[in-house]
Amino acid sequence: MPHISVTAAATPDKPAIIMGNSGDVVTYRELDERSNQIAQLFRSLGLKRGDHIGMMIENDRQFMEIDQGALRSGIVFTPVSTHLRKEETKYILENCGAKLFIGSKKLAAVAGELVGDIPAIKHFYMINGVEPGFESWEEAVDAMPATPIADESAGVPMLYSSGTTGQPKGVKLGTAPEDIHEVPPQLSAFAAAFGIDENTTYLSPAPLYHAAPLHYNNLMLSLAATTVIMEKFDAERALQLIQEHKATHSQWVPIMFIRMLKLPEEIRSKYDVSSLKVAIHAAAPCPIDVKQQMIEWWGPIIFEYYAG
Repeated sequence: MPHISVTAAATPDKPAIIMGNSGDVVTYRELDERSNQIAQLFRSLGLKRGDHIGMMIENDRQFMEIDQGALRSGIVFTPVSTHLRKEETKYILENCGAKLFIGSKKLAAVAGELVGDIPAIKHFYMINGVEPGFESWEEAVDAMPATPIADESAGVPMLYSSGTTGQPKGVKLGTAPEDIHEVPPQLSAFAAAFGIDENTTYLSPAPLYHAAPLHYNNLMLSLAATTVIMEKFDAERALQLIQEHKATHSQWVPIMFIRMLKLPEEIRSKYDVSSLKVAIHAAAPCPIDVKQQMIEWWGPIIFEYYAG
């Protein structure tokens, strides 16, 4: 499985990321260069392999750019749900030992309350604008060279549980391999099981701070595929994007199926979804009748799995 740097060298202009609503395209060359700049910034701030950062960002191209920068600099990164309040967010950032925080201008109501309230965090950055106490993420990254850092090593995400039985718990995936070109075996297994390769176009309709969307997007990028990320799920827009980009793979939760099935028949039938080869669903029980309706509509391409 090629690292994004390998794909960038072979097919620099191939789209790595397409944002569903804005249509913003990030090529593999751009993603490689930007992730290098981000890795350089981490090192310039004294962050080393195994250090933690936290981020509260909506579905945005910069979410995946930061993700890729962390994955090539040995950083452990924790995406925080965009629906949490200050105290919940503060707990997670303190618990994971974050030394840097990246927030979003859209989420400044919560992010802004964290400045100066977590002593371990020495650097507060914000994307798409700034609020008092924050530095511009874009300006900081722009100032960095786009060459690889000398000590590249694989990073790893550390997501938190929802906290239904007490405080949220950080889920550690173990120590990441030092080699950035080494793909975790579980991702290789998913790729083989679902026929994911460089010809795949993946529709990602869910929030990136959730485990499955994050891991699937990283899998797609490690396989030189193209991922189409929806800023926010909308039933009809999802169908439009499948048709527009000839999406071959996708990953859903049952409520998304339900919302698409509730669309009027004249809306559902106007979009061509025949390019889809695999529609994976998980995260919640899917009613049998919903699954049957989806199979009748999309064909026998619906795959369900359980995880814990």
